[in-house]
Amino acid sequence: MEVKLKAYAKINLTLDLTGILPNKYHGIFTCMQSVGLYDPITVKTGEKGLSLRCSERYIPCDDRNTAYKAARLFYEKMGLEPECDIYIKKVIPSGAGLAGGSADAAAVLKALNTAYPGKLSHRDIMSIAFTVGADVPFCYVGGTKLCQNIGEVMSSLPPLISDVLIVKPYERVSTKDAYARFDSATNITHPDNDSFLFYAAMGDYKEAVKYAENMFETLSDVTIGEEIKETMNSNGAWFSSMSGSGSAYYGLFSSKEDMKKCVELLRGNAENVFICSTKSRGVE
Repeated sequence: MEVKLKAYAKINLTLDLTGILPNKYHGIFTCMQSVGLYDPITVKTGEKGLSLRCSERYIPCDDRNTAYKAARLFYEKMGLEPECDIYIKKVIPSGAGLAGGSADAAAVLKALNTAYPGKLSHRDIMSIAFTVGADVPFCYVGGTKLCQNIGEVMSSLPPLISDVLIVKPYERVSTKDAYARFDSATNITHPDNDSFLFYAAMGDYKEAVKYAENMFETLSDVTIGEEIKETMNSNGAWFSSMSGSGSAYYGLFSSKEDMKKCVELLRGNAENVFICSTKSRGVE
């Protein structure tokens, strides 16, 4: 059986680090949103063994790859020997805070659950997803979600409908290094999460983002970040922010013309510029 899916990227409307949990991970409060930037994923089942191929040579194709790990754990949970071939056409940039690897893993789980319908429960799938990575559960369901604890505790929010401009600078950011900068920082000021959630729960995102902040952005060393935001904000974006731990920035627009103008202004200063829109699911 062959299954082809779109693995959608995500952005964070707000992202607060709320403390250290008993398992030593950082607790988070974030609103994640699926967007139409995606990696095409093809999964073929029926051939013995587990193999993964990718369009980009720098992407590992073994257990270091989240999609490969997700497939291995799926078959282990099924009690079967692996029998699938995975091909990833990489479009979502790496080191950007867009959950490209997590999206790929989520798509592979969705594809295998389609190939073996009814064999694993949704709870089983989500358990595998969380084992693979903290963002994988969200990428599996997608849409607009309040995500807490490590990110796997999700609450549905009214859908955000907006055009999105994503700008990936030439710089990449290590998530590990981003957390280390936060841990060593002093005098941290946290966003007003209660007010953000109050308005987000009503679907009033233009009001909610007045209380939004990305804690990684406040400590970011992405040199062009402020220039990207200023260009977006002065050319029609009703909100802009860094996504995840970076390095990508995004802007939310009501006017496609304003967004296209920003593309022309930013294209020469970035590695990638993408136009897309918000999505109601993580895999399609």
